[in-house]
Amino acid sequence: MATYVITEACIGVKDATCVDVCPAACIHTTPNAPQYFIDPEICIACEQCFFVCPVDAIFLDADVPAHLEQYLQLNADFFTANKQQATAITPAQAQTVLDAVQRYATSARFTVAAAVVDGAGAAVLANALPGADEATATLALNKAYTAANLQVATHQLGRGAQTPSTAAPEGFDQARMTAQPGGYPITDGALVIGAVGVAGSPTPQQDLQCCQAGLAALHGAGH
Repeated sequence: MATYVITEACIGVKDATCVDVCPAACIHTTPNAPQYFIDPEICIACEQCFFVCPVDAIFLDADVPAHLEQYLQLNADFFTANKQQATAITPAQAQTVLDAVQRYATSARFTVAAAVVDGAGAAVLANALPGADEATATLALNKAYTAANLQVATHQLGRGAQTPSTAAPEGFDQARMTAQPGGYPITDGALVIGAVGVAGSPTPQQDLQCCQAGLAALHGAGH
């Protein structure tokens, strides 16, 4: 499976634009690391990071210049060293996400259902604004379930050729899988600890924006 690789030009720059556009949440760093790194086990080779990198530090693995080939191993080694056993998202973190989703939807004057699941797709918290029906609530939960288990934003699954490099875990319920926009992984460093799903907005883009509002609140809260 192809992967993108971040190389030398990122060192000392650490511009996070690539992180913002990555639908697979596979680009990470640590405070002491000199650059960002792409997890080759999760990257779906969607090209988004490649197009936005301001210093041209990102290459497809097959296109890495010979003098930068050591970065293939450096990216992989970063995740070997920093990945630990995943911990589940806490109820407090889930509440932070759902509160932000609800505030965003209320301010935009539309009704949504939202759900947060842990890394295995089990529900942690769910809520719905008045007017959201049971089918909408179920769809929100399934979006979160899909994003957590496949470790990719659900809208990325709808792009046909692009599929997640992370295989569905044993026991994954294919009947619950959805490619409808509005499901995002929630990460802690290099770990996927859960996911948020939103359904019921007037447009798919607004479901995405609700998710992004929730993730932004979680990041801003320092979790």
